[in-house]
Amino acid sequence: MNFFSCQVMINRKTIPGALVVLASAMLLIIWPLPGTMAIRHLLLLTGCVASLLVIKDSFPTLISRQAWPVHLLLLFLVWLLVHYKLLAHNPEEQWQELTGDWIRTFFATLIGIALGIILTCPERHIPLQLNRHLQSVLIVGLSGTIAIFCARYAYEIWKTGNWIHWQFYMTPYLGKTPLVIFGSIFLPMLFIKLLQVMTKKEKPHWYFWGILGITGTLLTYYFGDTKNGFAVFALLLLVFLFRALMLAQGNLQPKKKYGIYAFLVAGVVLSGFVIKAHLQSNPSWLNLVADYRISVQIDKHTNWKDRVAPYPLNEYGQTAHASTYERVAWARAGLELLKENPLGYGQINHSFGALAIQKWSDFHKPDGINRGSTHSGWLDFALGFGIPGLLLVCIPLAVSYWRARKRPDLWSTYAVWTIPVIAFTYLVTEVCTGHFIELLFFLTALFASLTIRKGPSATAVHGD
Repeated sequence: MNFFSCQVMINRKTIPGALVVLASAMLLIIWPLPGTMAIRHLLLLTGCVASLLVIKDSFPTLISRQAWPVHLLLLFLVWLLVHYKLLAHNPEEQWQELTGDWIRTFFATLIGIALGIILTCPERHIPLQLNRHLQSVLIVGLSGTIAIFCARYAYEIWKTGNWIHWQFYMTPYLGKTPLVIFGSIFLPMLFIKLLQVMTKKEKPHWYFWGILGITGTLLTYYFGDTKNGFAVFALLLLVFLFRALMLAQGNLQPKKKYGIYAFLVAGVVLSGFVIKAHLQSNPSWLNLVADYRISVQIDKHTNWKDRVAPYPLNEYGQTAHASTYERVAWARAGLELLKENPLGYGQINHSFGALAIQKWSDFHKPDGINRGSTHSGWLDFALGFGIPGLLLVCIPLAVSYWRARKRPDLWSTYAVWTIPVIAFTYLVTEVCTGHFIELLFFLTALFASLTIRKGPSATAVHGD
């Protein structure tokens, strides 16, 4: 009887951890999916309550000096209140965000902290059955956006009989951004798993799942026509190839080495084919530097203020590509505004447009509360919450990256690969909006919490 009571107690103790893991995986699947707000609220609320119980159990660790990156991230929420009380430009709209977007972001932050604690010592916080499948559950969550897109695309082929559907990203996700962000945080795990197979730290079936996931992500980027996605893939592929070549030149049997070389050649050829097709359909890559040079001249060419076509001619006498021109011009204008407003405007959405209207009277008029953004998540975030707010997020990310480099476990290795991806994608993509901010704080909290304790090894080989 006593043994049975002990078992019940242990099971009850691990229920909050299980809920945190399952809520995290489900959120990663549905976060960018339109029409899921009610489910997201339920998951965030459930995950938050469960997270508080996990955090309570590990409270001494979280208040230790080593946990200062977590404290810094939570200090951002204090900065929000200070900004609202003392620096708000539009108190009414800022209050709406505080009681909406930022409550959800706070819940996501707590879930991220709790998930990091769980991943540090899963056998303590979750049931044994879930622990055995912990990696699989979270990887399924990371794959959600790509899997949904590919499944919906396959259905479209079956329904219409046509294989090619351009601009299809509008059907399931109403935009390219979810494909870029969620595809880009999925790819690092696939490359890590492939490297682990090469060193026999993972089962060979991951060759199939890794190749399938990478192929699905590439096709999603291709039919989503996203330059940012392909840029992320190319960078990750270069890192993967370098690490794989280092492995191949190590103490491996000749047969194993030849297998790695053959796999790499096949991967490069197939990736090159898809990238070539993407470049052919996006001539803007060819004139990227020339378009940049003309786009930074925001005082001479003012088309960016109201998207007035035709756009200026570059040094080759060709019209600057609209996407490049607008992104560069708005970024340049945003940097000027940040220099003049280093403490920020105070809102997630469209702080750039609100400040731009104050500086340039001929800047396009707002469409309701839609005032315009710079297409750079980090810049929009800084314009919203100032340089102090930006540092309170970026410093925990940077410290987590540095600490994770000294840890050999899977999720620390994932952090090493993914934090630079987050830094890049949030720099070049328009992601200073609701659920992308929730994701940013969730991942930042996860990595900061995951790396509180020192790893078992001072040096670690990442991705093997």
